[in-house]
Amino acid sequence: MDQQDNTPFQYNPNGSAGDTPDADSSPEPAVARGSSKAVSWQAPEFIEHHHPGSWYAALVVITAALAAVVYLTTKDVFATGTIVVMGAIVWVFAGHKAGLAQYEISGRELSINGKRYPFSAYKSFTVLQEGDFNSINLFPLKRFMPPISAYYAPADEQKITDVLGDHLPYEERQMDSIDRLARRLRL
Repeated sequence: MDQQDNTPFQYNPNGSAGDTPDADSSPEPAVARGSSKAVSWQAPEFIEHHHPGSWYAALVVITAALAAVVYLTTKDVFATGTIVVMGAIVWVFAGHKAGLAQYEISGRELSINGKRYPFSAYKSFTVLQEGDFNSINLFPLKRFMPPISAYYAPADEQKITDVLGDHLPYEERQMDSIDRLARRLRL
């Protein structure tokens, strides 16, 4: 039994275990604890695409055709109305102009316009190239939580990924199918 006393692992009766009785139970990686680097920048909230009048005309035609097909096959007014409302929502969001967002990585979180996203809620990050701006996407630990995107100019990439890399591991990923479809439709 004396050999067990020499092991670095110690049992704590309150249910936690650690290397020493006064072990830090913080979920942050060891690198993040000592890191005092911070970086902040401004960039658009999202990638804005210019839509010519023909794009809006095509949206109206496609929405009307889809609504007509659904109504003729199902005679369901609710489903038809839902399609029309969805077309109107796409119209409104397609015309929305991107504002300028303030991004900051410091301590143990990413802050976007003052809203804080702690790194402890995310498992990794990746870099995606989207037009004139690139984005960093943080992938959450929770299954149904959406990823967080932070846009930046390509010239700022090295300093941003260096600071973020102190807190989260980099993971090579591609855009998912929904993002690729939205990019093709220029939404």
